[in-house]
Formats: sequence, structure tokens, C-alpha cells
Amino acid sequence: MSQQTVSRKLRELRDYELISLKAEPSGCTVSLAKQGIELLRSQFLALQGIFQAPKKPVLFYGTVKNGLGEGRYYISRPSYLKQFKKVLGFRPFFGTLNLAVDQAELAGFLSGLQPFEIMGFETDERSFGKIIAFKVLAGEKQQAAIIFPERTAHPKGEIELIAPCSLRKKFSLKEGNRVSISRP
Repeated sequence: MSQQTVSRKLRELRDYELISLKAEPSGCTVSLAKQGIELLRSQFLALQGIFQAPKKPVLFYGTVKNGLGEGRYYISRPSYLKQFKKVLGFRPFFGTLNLAVDQAELAGFLSGLQPFEIMGFETDERSFGKIIAFKVLAGEKQQAAIIFPERTAHPKGEIELIAPCSLRKKFSLKEGNRVSISRP
């Protein structure tokens, strides 16, 4: 790789806030930034999940957060509903449960789970992006799915769950409650 290519790649990593660069008379010092360390940690956990057989059912925890109230609108679109039923095996409740999560733990939990793609579509008014979904169990027994919309207003560290019923009502959840998510 040429020196120019290396410099360009280092600038890209810096722009993504994965590394920090410090120019010195003797050369350039490269160090991992906080986001770079988090990314490596999540990749490590993901690989660990692939190469190490779990000794017990894998559990993952999230903390209930109040959402923006937009999940109902998106989940109820007929084109999404048909695909949810076909791909996930259930018609979801019109709303999502938002959970604050540790990103590295989430990556480790999702490793080895099959992702399902819900295709985006267009209407006369607008377009809707694709959704990546992972089948899970909420509260260790309720069929559900973690969804990652292509277009989202959620910050990193926050995920959405869908299920055939209102998870808030079923488990009497309020903001701040902890919810267990397990592999199906």
C-alpha cells in the first residue's frame, strides 16, 4: 500500500472517530479512540460468540426507554406487516418497545443469530427503508424480534423490539425497568 493510501485510510479512521492522530517531528502517533475501542470490543464479543459454544441460554438485558411514539406508524404499514408475518411468523402489535443497551453486549448476543431482511418500499407520498430483524424471546418466553430500521432517529445504544402483543402491558413495564432478551 502506498504512503498516500495509508494516509488517506488513517484520515478516514480519524473522521469516523475510531483513532486519534498526532503529528510529531519523528512521525505520526496513532492511538485508538474510545469509539475504536468499543468497536473492537464488540467485534471481539461477536467473534467469541461464534467460536465458543454457549454453556447456557444466552441472555441479554436492556432498560426500557420511552420512545418517540413513531413506531406505531411504521409498524402498521401494510407492506411491512405482510413481510413481518411471512418472515418472522407473527403480525406485530402496532408499536415498539425501546431499550437502552450496551452495544458491545448487543453485538455479542446477535452474533450467530440469523438476520432477516424486511424490504423497503415506496408509496405515492414517500419511501420506507429496509429493516433488519433478529428473532428473539422477550422475558425468556414471548416471541419477539429486535429490529434495526435503515432509517432511524434512535441513537446508538438504543434498540427496538416488536412482538405480537404489547410488551409493556404483558410484562407491566415502565421506563427504567430491565428486560431480558434470549435466543429463541
